[in-house]
Amino acid sequence: MNLLTITLKNLWHRKIRTGLTILGVGISIAAFVSLVGLANNLAESLRTTLKSRGTDLVVLEKGIVDIFSGTLDEKYLEKIKQIPGVLDVSAILVKFYAIGSNRYMLVYGWQSDSYLFDELKITGSPPKNENELIMGVNAAERLKKKIGDKMRITDTLFIIVGIFQSKSIFEEGAIIIPLNKLQMMKNSSQMVTMFNVKVSRENIQGNDVNKAIENVQNRIQNQFPDVEVKNIQGFVSTDNPLLTALKFTWAISIVAFLIAILGIVNTMTTSVVERTQEIGILLAIGWRNVKVIILVLWESTLLGFLGGLFGLCIGYLMMKVLLTSTNLQGLMKMEYDFVFMVKAMIISVLLGFLSGIYPAVKAISIEPIKVLRYE
Repeated sequence: MNLLTITLKNLWHRKIRTGLTILGVGISIAAFVSLVGLANNLAESLRTTLKSRGTDLVVLEKGIVDIFSGTLDEKYLEKIKQIPGVLDVSAILVKFYAIGSNRYMLVYGWQSDSYLFDELKITGSPPKNENELIMGVNAAERLKKKIGDKMRITDTLFIIVGIFQSKSIFEEGAIIIPLNKLQMMKNSSQMVTMFNVKVSRENIQGNDVNKAIENVQNRIQNQFPDVEVKNIQGFVSTDNPLLTALKFTWAISIVAFLIAILGIVNTMTTSVVERTQEIGILLAIGWRNVKVIILVLWESTLLGFLGGLFGLCIGYLMMKVLLTSTNLQGLMKMEYDFVFMVKAMIISVLLGFLSGIYPAVKAISIEPIKVLRYE
């Protein structure tokens, strides 16, 4: 009988305890998968949004905690356009509004001549008048709206003149209205949330594109030290203020991992104590300490592995439920990241292995003579 067979047999004989331990590990991994997975999905949605717009740089208010609360004067737009290497600049105002049955949706304010419209596939027409809007296909589906319908945002009545498709699910779940109208609704005349900057690629190829973007970024930053200029990767990194709150997902996950470790340690220590006689006999008949350690570590590692599998299933199920909730629906899409799954399983197996170290040491401290004396 090999070690794996003995391990499976030992776990099977303690079905309830084994099941509860796997459940505890699974819940900790599920929390990690769902929370960190949502953070990754949000970052990917933001990255896709900027790439689909053809945006290279984002200009924001310096030192803000939340980009949606940031404000910049529109006067920067023309000045940024004059900087060498800048192809186009678009001002954006962003606001979350509760629409209908408390469905929170992202509302963009865009200029009518913005290059951002170039990447949208619009059925109908772009908004030309201040009381016209277009909405993404996901937003239209959620609100059950079609072209020609009217809808109210706060106290303002709009008519839907277009439904659009985008390469970004973030935008497909949003509403776009004229910039000046959203400024009036927010009582923030001439103020915007950010500028999207497109860098010229004329006579530039390969790696020189990144260098050109960096040069423009430095020029804008040097000319306007009171703003913050970020490239796409910098904007969607975990250092972005928008994602700061999601750093707490790691703190929550670490607490959950500690609970999982304590659960496995408790299970394995109790198992070792209950099997003192069995382990003592194995040592007495010639089992080496290393073999006993491996046996205990096999059990704890297997508990971690099984808990990880269970946690992956529950975690992705939780994420799916959250993404279909009223507030998040249409903002992100479900992504099954194989690399992320492997990382979660490695963490789970590592938790199991580390949890088995103390019980393994306790197992080899058993003295066969004392065990056999009381046999």
